[in-house]
Amino acid sequence: MYLLDGVEMVDVREAARLAGRTPETIRRWVWSGRLEARRRGNRLLLARIDVLRQVGSQPDPARATETLSQWAADVAVLNRGRQGGTASDLAVEDRRARDDASR
Repeated sequence: MYLLDGVEMVDVREAARLAGRTPETIRRWVWSGRLEARRRGNRLLLARIDVLRQVGSQPDPARATETLSQWAADVAVLNRGRQGGTASDLAVEDRRARDDASR
């Protein structure tokens, strides 16, 4: 934990532990704009309160221990009957939706 301008900050690993997600997921949230981060040297620091807000204050312990095959099965169920697109298409669609929502 770090204190920066009076705000309790955590690094990516600690944020992942708090959120019950992987460090890579936390980085994606930062890159997509879902979470704000500051650089301190080569580290990304996030406000602890922002991480908790992002996950609704409660990490999902089931997701933290979910295996890749369980996750893939969940995704397959959710995507039944949907037309497939690339990850790039999904990212572009998500950004457009966020832009439209912010206007």
